[in-house]
Amino acid sequence: MKTLYSYFKNNISIKYLFTTTLTLTLFFALLFSWIAWQEKRFIMEQVKKQAIILYQQIVLSRQWVADKKHVFIPKDGETCLDAAASALEVRSIDGLEYAGITPAILTRQFSTYAEKNNTYAFNLANRQCLNPLNKADAFEEWAIRSFQSGKTKDISRIEIHDGKHVFRYAAPLILNESCIPCHRSQKVSAGDVGGCISVYIPCEEALLSIRQNNRFLLGAMVGLTVMIVLVLFFFSRTLIFKPIDQIKALMQKMKLDDKHIVEGDELKEFTGLCYLISDHLKNEHAELECKVAEATRDLSRTNCQLEAANAELSRFNQAKIDFFTDLSHELRTPLTSIKGATDILFRKNACQDPSYLEIIRKNTATLIRTTVDLIDFSKLEAGQLELYIRDISLVKVIKNVIDTQRVIAQKKGITFDFNMKTFIIVPADDYRLSQVLTNLLANAMRFSPPDGIITIRFNAMDQSACISVTDQGPGIPERYHRMIFDKFYQTPKQDSRAQIHKGSSGIGLAICKGLVEAHGGKIWVNSKVGEGSTFTFTLPLRQGRTVAEHRTTNIEY
Repeated sequence: MKTLYSYFKNNISIKYLFTTTLTLTLFFALLFSWIAWQEKRFIMEQVKKQAIILYQQIVLSRQWVADKKHVFIPKDGETCLDAAASALEVRSIDGLEYAGITPAILTRQFSTYAEKNNTYAFNLANRQCLNPLNKADAFEEWAIRSFQSGKTKDISRIEIHDGKHVFRYAAPLILNESCIPCHRSQKVSAGDVGGCISVYIPCEEALLSIRQNNRFLLGAMVGLTVMIVLVLFFFSRTLIFKPIDQIKALMQKMKLDDKHIVEGDELKEFTGLCYLISDHLKNEHAELECKVAEATRDLSRTNCQLEAANAELSRFNQAKIDFFTDLSHELRTPLTSIKGATDILFRKNACQDPSYLEIIRKNTATLIRTTVDLIDFSKLEAGQLELYIRDISLVKVIKNVIDTQRVIAQKKGITFDFNMKTFIIVPADDYRLSQVLTNLLANAMRFSPPDGIITIRFNAMDQSACISVTDQGPGIPERYHRMIFDKFYQTPKQDSRAQIHKGSSGIGLAICKGLVEAHGGKIWVNSKVGEGSTFTFTLPLRQGRTVAEHRTTNIEY
């Protein structure tokens, strides 16, 4: 017995099977009791409805006799007559004797006739009976008292009558005006309870049906309980208990401390393992906290070093910017002087070979342009570029830039196609906007073939103005579209047929991008190899600004 208890205590699957079986048994027992009670109540309600219908038929028959005053039936030995009926005997012309019957005699005759056919029986009972056969028994006495006190309207129960179960039903017999003449001696009035009618309905078949249904229901409940228990145990064994057994086997391989050994089922053993793991995790957590604290101290020291390095880098960066600024200013002043002197000599033809002066003048202009670009790019990188925003006309700015590039374009035979369809006013720095357009036109002329056409277009769209410069150069592969706006980047030579002169610092497009974005716009390129390139940039319009339409003019140089 002790071994069996220990096995039950230490095996969770047996516990689960026992508790599941007990729970389901109790549940289905309650369900069986409720269904059986509901079924019995339903069947007995049907029996009771039969008794009520029979009672109503008897009452109607009695009322019919009472309303007719006298109803005569042939007199024979089986007819039990009372004094009132005997006083109403008559003889017909053919010699037959008839006796008048009362509702009580009619009720008695119907009951006797029904009882002979083994269908049902009923009885008229009262406490002050005129006919001794109508004397009330104990059930009827109790029913009449209950009806007279007004406690209930009908009474029913199951009794054993002549060794068989019958359904006994009793309902009150209410006197009306037609009943009073027969009951004057009893001193009653209309509306009084004159007695009761008790009905006997055989219910052996109903009770047998209830017992058979209960046996079937009990068998179904037991079978269903066993099936559910087996199904639950099978799935639980597969999904729960098998993994628990694997955990148990794993725990047996682990050497637990004595303080963590817990006697009991698999879950209790698993609890002991959790305690052990918790202790190990606490130790690991403490060690990890120490390592984190040490790493935090190292990180703090590293951050301090990084901050010092960043400060030093900022100083170096500022020194670089200052150096480029100072260098640019120092270079621009003498270069400007050299260029001015060269221009004077070139105009006066003071040099016997003017080509040397032309070389000096071109290289001096390149150095000045490169110096200016370096200054502007340094200011853009440092965020120190100042813009002088005012309302300017795009047409005027573009025409001025085209005028400055006219001589170079004429030497290469390049034509500018400028469409002045609209007149747009934008808030911008006209010098910086001219610088963007000059760089874009210079690039377009540098990559355009001789006798090429450079197209300049602008229009208003949504809340911004859009300006584009299109050339007929060799085009730019798509993989270089983003990189061309990086500083000091130059695309590889794609088409040897175009007269491309590098000679640039590689920061022109980077300066264009910085200046456009400083105005709140954006710039991009659309280009395919062999189809030329289109550089487009946008500038925001001032709120409420209108655009006026003007005629189209093509300007060629």
